[in-house]
Amino acid sequence: MKRTMIIMLLAAGAALATTGCFNPFRPLVGTEVVIAEPAPAATSAVGVLNRFRWCWVNRRIAEYEELFTDDFQFAFSDVEAVDNLPIPRWEEIDIARKLFVDGTTSEPRAKRIDLDFSSALRQLPDQRPGKVSTWHKQINTGVVLRAELADDIWLVQGDVTFYMTRGDSALIPQVLLDRGFTKDSKRWYIDRWEDKTSSGEGGASLIETLLARARAQAPGGAPHARAASSPLAATGTTQTPGTEIRVSWGGLMSLYR
Repeated sequence: MKRTMIIMLLAAGAALATTGCFNPFRPLVGTEVVIAEPAPAATSAVGVLNRFRWCWVNRRIAEYEELFTDDFQFAFSDVEAVDNLPIPRWEEIDIARKLFVDGTTSEPRAKRIDLDFSSALRQLPDQRPGKVSTWHKQINTGVVLRAELADDIWLVQGDVTFYMTRGDSALIPQVLLDRGFTKDSKRWYIDRWEDKTSSGEGGASLIETLLARARAQAPGGAPHARAASSPLAATGTTQTPGTEIRVSWGGLMSLYR
């Protein structure tokens, strides 16, 4: 009996070694495994912003959907806002899904995303008119973001401002209410995100990004080659694998609109 039990245990161990076990801290994203720590809790303005960063680094769309109020807006930088209306919640999530998971017909999903805040996160009273600090906070910070797309690395640097609302004052999306979310005073949401980064071209516009959107399939099906007639080619700009392209955060997201 004892020998039979030992044989059974050894067989079970071999099966586990062969098939492996699911590890929740190494979630699958598409066909890749992303090593991730547990998501920070959105129990404060700082917490929800740390959770936001976690979603970008780990390309986690499910948790990203839970970050924003129903009236959320992404506001382009002053120069870019001339030609770009704010991005609402539904579109922000759609852009993130393409960037994190699905890609588009012209752009691949990100192979890797690194995001760091270049200053300590310090929550301040929301400076917008009519906002009471008990329920509304803002955080001004610098960011450094590198998104590896195909053979290029898209670099975002500069300042951003996030505005957060406490759950008992937030306009919670119906899709989250249907999942059981409530107006919980212990949970915070992002209701506005103001981009102040630039393309590094004197704050000119979305030019580098919009040029990148002109990527076309080259003859023979080579992926993501810029057509010779594209505006980027006309500027004399060339790219080699691993090129680092400076772009605004709004510009990066415009690739996936």
